[in-house]
Amino acid sequence: MKDPEERFSRIKESCEMVNMRVEYLQRYPHEFSGGQRQRLAIARCLAIRPELIIADEIVSALDVSIQAQIINLLRQIQRETGLSFVFITHDVAVARYVGHRIAVMYLGSVVEILPAGALPENAEHPYTIALLSAVPDMNLQGKKKEIVLQGEVPSPIDAPSGCAFSTRCPYVMDICKTTRPVLRLAYEADSSHQVACHLEKPPIGA
Repeated sequence: MKDPEERFSRIKESCEMVNMRVEYLQRYPHEFSGGQRQRLAIARCLAIRPELIIADEIVSALDVSIQAQIINLLRQIQRETGLSFVFITHDVAVARYVGHRIAVMYLGSVVEILPAGALPENAEHPYTIALLSAVPDMNLQGKKKEIVLQGEVPSPIDAPSGCAFSTRCPYVMDICKTTRPVLRLAYEADSSHQVACHLEKPPIGA
């Protein structure tokens, strides 16, 4: 884009999409708050009119109130533009709120893919179940049992030859130690839910 007026028009449009006045562009970086900097980072992505944005821990360093503002902004942008987002987060609540589909990873491998609305009730992989058990839930009022995993997390450069979770899984079998499981349908009639586990039916919510 060589035309200066066209460039400025694109920049102005991107700033408006994230609710930032174009006059702010005259400021120095240290003059912006954390939330404003995050909005400007999003505007920079939008300026090239992408089809996909990968957001890696986009709200993890922000206050809770600012997190909500940024997440709602991204949802609004998605609705208005049809843009696709891949959110990478350690926060299960954020993943459930912003995502349509969730992929759970352990040691660099996807162990379960399922609709966001299927959590937590329909989680099937033992790691997903353990992960969800550590998330506070005020509705359960102390009835929720946290699953404490035993063993050490393997090194990513020296992962187990079989399932990456085999050294910590409470349901480990001999095949888990030698053969890496591949994603399969969790339910025959539902292609939206896949799990990489040798157990035919992992204990839901155990």
